[in-house]
Amino acid sequence: MKKIFTPIKIGPMWLKNRMCAAPSVSYNASPWGEVTDKQVRMYRDRAIGGFGFMMVEAATIRDDGKAFPCFLAADHPRFMPGLSKIVEACHIHGTKVGLQLIHTGRNAQKMFIDKDPVAPSDKLIWRDKPHVLTTAECEELIGLYAKAAGIAASVGFDAIGFHGSLGHLPAQFLSPLTNDRTDKYGERTRFVVEMIQATRAAVGPNVALIYRGAVEEGMQGGLTIDDWVKIVPVIEDAGIDCIDVYPGMFEESVFATLPLYLPEGHYVPYAERIKEVARVPVMVVGKLMHQPLAEHVVETGKADLVAYTRPMFADPHFPRKLMEGRYDDIRMCICCDHCVGDGFSGRMSECSINPAFQREEEFEITQPAPVRKKVLVAGGGAGGMEAARVAAERGHQVVLYEKSPKLGGLLPAAATMPHLFMRELRYLAMWHTAQLTKLGVEVHLGQALTPEIIEAESPDALIIAIGATEPRPTVPGSGRSAGPNVITLVDDYLLQDAKTKKAVTGKRVVVVGSSHGTELAVSLAQGGKQVTLLEQSPRLSFAPYISLTITRMLALGEYLGKNQERLQVRTGSRVEEIVDGGVRITNDKGESELIEADTVMFAPERLADRSLTKLVRERFGTTEQMRGSGEWGHYVGLVLQVNGKTMQTWELGDCVAPRTCKDAIHGAGYFARMI
Repeated sequence: MKKIFTPIKIGPMWLKNRMCAAPSVSYNASPWGEVTDKQVRMYRDRAIGGFGFMMVEAATIRDDGKAFPCFLAADHPRFMPGLSKIVEACHIHGTKVGLQLIHTGRNAQKMFIDKDPVAPSDKLIWRDKPHVLTTAECEELIGLYAKAAGIAASVGFDAIGFHGSLGHLPAQFLSPLTNDRTDKYGERTRFVVEMIQATRAAVGPNVALIYRGAVEEGMQGGLTIDDWVKIVPVIEDAGIDCIDVYPGMFEESVFATLPLYLPEGHYVPYAERIKEVARVPVMVVGKLMHQPLAEHVVETGKADLVAYTRPMFADPHFPRKLMEGRYDDIRMCICCDHCVGDGFSGRMSECSINPAFQREEEFEITQPAPVRKKVLVAGGGAGGMEAARVAAERGHQVVLYEKSPKLGGLLPAAATMPHLFMRELRYLAMWHTAQLTKLGVEVHLGQALTPEIIEAESPDALIIAIGATEPRPTVPGSGRSAGPNVITLVDDYLLQDAKTKKAVTGKRVVVVGSSHGTELAVSLAQGGKQVTLLEQSPRLSFAPYISLTITRMLALGEYLGKNQERLQVRTGSRVEEIVDGGVRITNDKGESELIEADTVMFAPERLADRSLTKLVRERFGTTEQMRGSGEWGHYVGLVLQVNGKTMQTWELGDCVAPRTCKDAIHGAGYFARMI
């Protein structure tokens, strides 16, 4: 048996395996902090999925401790009934459950708490200048941690977690960046030690205590792993039973969230260092998307347990599938970061590739469709494959046509971008392909769907998801045989296999258009090319095929900064002509300028492909507009006539307007449930 599947003891608590559901605020508690039915369903679903341990998302110890709306609360007995529902939902499936306690300190926002935040000092300000806590107020907060822990223990929680990462209150006392006090709490470990001791006194010996620590804050002058090697024995002596390694703070959100472009398992070396000195079990979280990596981390002793955030959003049942050897059935996270990367917005968390996350009841498929229908799907990208999967799962006969020789669309193509960590983008197509095969979906590759095929197939429903097209360059000189090598990003470069991919020749490369070109420019610079990125507008834009999150923009910005010697960004620059030796532009000063280049790569914004919709409407006629799309974005719902019978027709994804994979997948999941 693999070590990750074996039991482990954390203090007084035995776990059935070493896979843990990490605490992550989902913003679906009530505005007053009560547990909602939606949360109970979410945690029950994860418990069914086979996790050995579930740490419930952060619950505030006082109302001024939340950074965003709709946090859970555990500061009053009135919250006990709701919290007990979560405990019961987990225990009935053999999953041990903990409650993470939080006070965000200086990270709290006045707009949500209607008062100034509090902090050990005002040395470092996040959004609002905090009130500096008095000694008595520090002691009061320690008591509130203990009180909230006592409430949690009284309803059956097996463990209490302390959120000491992301620069929240306990970390603020520990860090030299945020603690310049001169009273007793100027001894930086003292608040945390007293918090742990008071909590142990409140809950007794039969509840495990787990500390989530930012063992590397990532800011100059902040806590480092060397500091934490000395902190570990102090908090162990105070009574901690497990250390949960989670580096980072709000100011270093890229380091704290690990978006696309960063390698998987990024925090594992930090856990390994803590493991060298710790006497208690060590848990690690952070971009463990590929399950063999997590297995390796535990098997080799780099950590005792692994915790998952984004992977459990994508597939809350993956531990059970892993134990059953069903690797092909695991919907692995693609790291688009839509769920946590835009957390500062305060909106309810969503998963781009799993529409059922936080909509378990609405999207669960519990029985087949009342009438089995024949469903035709045009397009084998993310939206088309999801529509085909859901329709087939509901019992329909599904036939899919894809004009290219392989499934997946743009995501797996983008995953091939060299010198950037983007391989996670291929995981969705791998999963979809396996599911379509298992569900018996008839797939035709290298064959575009036509009105003639539609008439021959005579379907009851048609889903058009043929994506977007890449316009060919129209700049004067772009078609010339001499001079710079001219290629396009998607059609000539990403979508081609190794034999047909057009080469990026020479050392000097000009990339035209930042929407899809920013990733390309970074990739080429990382590979040693001298790159000039040209953007006509005053500022850069970013590819819309996955969610445009704060963390993703910041991560690319960091790469742009690191590659300044090889990558020059020129905004406000209009390309006029491709000429011998390079590209003639009008720069941001209105002057004509030649940018030398051996290769010119065009990365234009993609255009919705409405060609099939136009042909279908002309051939089969429109008799009725069905309904509007509501929250699901662009969508055409039509009733057409094929061979004298009704054919429901939907159009979704990029063929309506180039948007994100989330829009395509969620729309596909919704429409396919309507058939």
